[in-house]
Amino acid sequence: MISEKEKIILKSFGEHLKSLKEEQELSYREFYKRSGVNTGDIIKYENGETSPNFITIMRLAIGLKIHPTALLDFDYGIDFSAGLE
Repeated sequence: MISEKEKIILKSFGEHLKSLKEEQELSYREFYKRSGVNTGDIIKYENGETSPNFITIMRLAIGLKIHPTALLDFDYGIDFSAGLE
């Protein structure tokens, strides 16, 4: 079961992913062409409904033409010192 803090992280990641895509004015179709990640999955990530695995993170970064660390460089919205419980 996913914790409330994990839900916050997923939502924050999704918002970050969406903003990166929009900054480049990428359509879902173009992002799919660049990344190979299914449009439906991209939408799920943007909405915080699910989390991408490691390879998918690499594909998303390639699709955005950024280093993977830039994809993970966002405000997670939680205090990590308190754990994820």
